[in-house]
Amino acid sequence: MSDWPPGKIPKSQPACGGGGPPQPPKKPVPGLDDQSPEGPHIDIPDPVVLRELAAALQQKQFRIVADVMELGRFAFAGDSVDFDTAARIAKKYGFQARPAA
Repeated sequence: MSDWPPGKIPKSQPACGGGGPPQPPKKPVPGLDDQSPEGPHIDIPDPVVLRELAAALQQKQFRIVADVMELGRFAFAGDSVDFDTAARIAKKYGFQARPAA
């Protein structure tokens, strides 16, 4: 039996985990507006189907659709987007987009 009432955890004990050395700060996740020219190149046709873009970026289709929605456009996996939109999404996942010939 414990000495404290149910639902109450004494301040001397962490709620969960809590121990261990401090962790280094995490790198910021690149957003859709990040313009740094880093990462591997990927050739993207204009227009590109979101399903194909997801496969090229090695991401789930719903993530790419969510990224398009974040940019203010309702979309499905079978919808197409222009090169500029696809390039912004590719940048989020660490790729530098080039127009396919």
